[in-house]
Amino acid sequence: MKNRYLFDDTICAIATPVGLGGIAVIRVSGKKALILSLKILEVKNLNPRISTFTHVLDKNTKSVIDSAVATYFESPHSYTGEDIIEISSHGGITTPNRILKLLHSVGIRLAEPGEFTRRAFVNGKLDLLQAEAVGDVINSVSENSQKIAEDILEGKLSKLINEIKDKLVEISSILELELDFSEEEINPLPKNKLNEKIKNSIKSLKTLSKSYSSGKIKREGVLIPIVGKPNAGKSSLLNALLKENRAIISNTPGTTRDSIEEVFKHHGNLFRLVDTAGLRSVENEVEKIGIERTNSIIEKGDIILLISDVTQLDSLENEINNIRSLTDVPIIIALNKSDLLKRKTDIAKNDRMKILISAKHEQNLDGLLKLLAETAEETYKITSESVAICHLRHKQAIENAIDSLNNSINAINKNMSNEFIAFDIQNAVTSLNDITGQTTSQDVLNNIFSNFCIGK
Repeated sequence: MKNRYLFDDTICAIATPVGLGGIAVIRVSGKKALILSLKILEVKNLNPRISTFTHVLDKNTKSVIDSAVATYFESPHSYTGEDIIEISSHGGITTPNRILKLLHSVGIRLAEPGEFTRRAFVNGKLDLLQAEAVGDVINSVSENSQKIAEDILEGKLSKLINEIKDKLVEISSILELELDFSEEEINPLPKNKLNEKIKNSIKSLKTLSKSYSSGKIKREGVLIPIVGKPNAGKSSLLNALLKENRAIISNTPGTTRDSIEEVFKHHGNLFRLVDTAGLRSVENEVEKIGIERTNSIIEKGDIILLISDVTQLDSLENEINNIRSLTDVPIIIALNKSDLLKRKTDIAKNDRMKILISAKHEQNLDGLLKLLAETAEETYKITSESVAICHLRHKQAIENAIDSLNNSINAINKNMSNEFIAFDIQNAVTSLNDITGQTTSQDVLNNIFSNFCIGK
């Protein structure tokens, strides 16, 4: 089978979403993009970077398919670095697909998912971080997720990683130079200076690694499991915050046996609320599975929202301890059913992580939302302007680089030869190259680009 990633052929795809719309954009990329596209266009030629009104023709039947605007981007001044033709036709489903079939009939194959961006990466128009960010911009679900993706697409994270990498390459070069020349010919770098340089790089990498919690939340949203005893009001609160009847409400314990995830935005942040099965001892096997899933979600949560019936607080301390046995993230305690209190209470006084609410009567929900937003910001710095990593593979590669640099320091402390120290430093450089794409395996690349849409 021919390697589909040789990029020696010409590809096409609809770049706009499928469905009704004013226009659709069909994109063509490859060495023969211009020659082959002209076979279905009325015009004889296209000038670079000039949009030309024309007609799309089925030359076999000599019929006009649609009127369109065609734009030619000449290599290397295009998104992919290859010749690109963009045909803007009327939208909908039928017309764009007819044009796509015509392009296929003249020898242009349908693009694989993410193949346009992959070609941009292979041709040096983007590094792998920026290529990933293209997908993140398209899939952004909040202002914060869009902002972090745009920062990476602009090259801010690549610049930071390359600065660290360049310092490591410089250190490695000095060590290798010392191997080739005697101490009489050059002045070797003192071990304490070498140690200091490597430790500075480790410090920078650790700062980046710690930014993952913030970056991940910016990209994916704040995961908030809603937990508590049966009938504490978890489902009622979910419905009240979403302003719709998303979860079933019943006085019968165990109504919610599976988790229900819903999202909403608040002040530019995405919150992912998960209504879970009530925490209690059960014998029913189905309910046991539900509670096991609740525990699993608690372990993954960024903030835990514990709902407790304000009239039944005897077991609250045990509930908190049970949650603490699973996670150390912040716990916000919403004391629900405050409307049932016969008099005002100071039960939440002097503890900003406790708040009185009534889910049924939608009382103090704004206060709860404010507390959620403040806790997320204080814990994860999600409005910070600093550059952050947001993919697990970035964090793992950085941790690998840190491990390699720690090995190099151990080698220095043991007075080992420069070649062993340089070897560990080069391993760290390779790990950083994996992030930006210089040494990334084909399997990783395939996985990244397979998550893109066809036209991107």
